[in-house]
Amino acid sequence: MMMKIPLARADVGPAEAQAVARVMARGRLARGPEIEAFEQEFAAWLVVDGAVAMNSGTSALIAALRALGVGPGDEVIMPALTFIATANAILNCGATPVLVDVDPHSWNLDPQALEDAVSDRTRAIVAVHLFGLAAPMNDVLSIAHDHQLVVIEDACEAIGAEYQGRRVGGLADAGVFGFYPNKVLTTGEGGMVVANAEGIISRCRAIANQGRGADGSMEAGIPGFSFRSSELAAALGRVQLRSLDERLAERTRLSERYARMLARVPALGLPPVEEQNVRSWFTFPVLLPAGTDRAMVMQQLDTAGIETADYFPVVHKIPGYCERLRIHGSLAVSTLLGERLLCLPFWSGLEEQLMDNVVVALTAALAP
Repeated sequence: MMMKIPLARADVGPAEAQAVARVMARGRLARGPEIEAFEQEFAAWLVVDGAVAMNSGTSALIAALRALGVGPGDEVIMPALTFIATANAILNCGATPVLVDVDPHSWNLDPQALEDAVSDRTRAIVAVHLFGLAAPMNDVLSIAHDHQLVVIEDACEAIGAEYQGRRVGGLADAGVFGFYPNKVLTTGEGGMVVANAEGIISRCRAIANQGRGADGSMEAGIPGFSFRSSELAAALGRVQLRSLDERLAERTRLSERYARMLARVPALGLPPVEEQNVRSWFTFPVLLPAGTDRAMVMQQLDTAGIETADYFPVVHKIPGYCERLRIHGSLAVSTLLGERLLCLPFWSGLEEQLMDNVVVALTAALAP
C-alpha cells in the first residue's frame, strides 16, 4: 500500500491542545468566556460590529436567513454551482432556492443572470464566494438595492478573502463562515454569523439558542434551534484566529507553486485569479480537459495514493433537489464546471515533495 496523500489536513498543534485543555480544566463546556471572547476577537479581525458563534456554517446561514426575514413563500437567488448547504439552508426556512448560472471566468454568480431572475417573490440573494474567490459584490449589492432585497454572503470557504481591499463577510446585510476541518480556520465543527446591525446579531443569537433573548427568557418571540457553539470549539478557534494571517499567506504561496507546476499540463484549467481581489485558498480546484473521464482520473490518482474530490456538483443535478428548486435560465456554465472540476490535496504546510507527486500523477492520468 502506498502512503495516502489526503485531500486536506487540519492545521492544529500544541497551542490548540493547550487551549482545549484549559477549558477542560475549567470545567465549563457550554456558553462561557471562550465563546464571548472568540466572537469579539473575530468581529474585530473582520472589522464588523458583531459576531455569533454557531455549531456549523450551515446553521449560521439558516440563522442569517431567518434573522433577515426569509420564510415560506419567499424566493432566494443563489448560484447553481455551490455546496449543497446553501440550498439546504434556504429550504430550511421554507423558501425556494432559485438557481442562476455562474460566470465562466470567475466561477462565481453571474450578475446578469442574477438580475434576470428577480421576481415579485424574491426576498434575498445568497452571494457565494466560491472556492475562496469573492463574488462580484458591487453588482450584487446594486441589484439588491434596486429591488429592495437583502444579501447574505456565504463566505464559508473564503475567510480572509478580499474584495477591492475589504475582507469578505462584512460587505452585505450578513455574512457567514464555516470552520470545518478542511477550512483555513477550524474549530472541528463550527461556524459564525457576522453583521453590522445589532438587530440582526441579536436575532441570530436568539435563533441559535432556542429563541431565547439575551437574558435567557423566551420573550424574544423568535422560534429557534440548538445552533450553539461550545467552549471547546471557541478556545480552538481563538488560537487559530491568532495565526490566521500567517496560514493565509502560506496557502497563497503553496497555491502559486501548484499553479506554476500545473500550468505545464496540457488543456488543464487553473483556478481563476483577479488582480483587484485576494483569494482565500481553502482547497485547490482544477478544471479537467473537456471530454476527460473524471472518475477514471480519480481512480488512477487513488491507486497512486492520492485523494481527490469531485466537488461541487451542480445543485439541480443532485437527486431529490430539482423538484424543490426554481431554475432560471440556462445553467450551462455551472453544469459544465460541475462535471469537470477536481480538487487536489491542499493544506497549510503541504510538503513540496507531496505536491510534486500529485502533479506527476495527475499528468500521467491525463496523458493520451
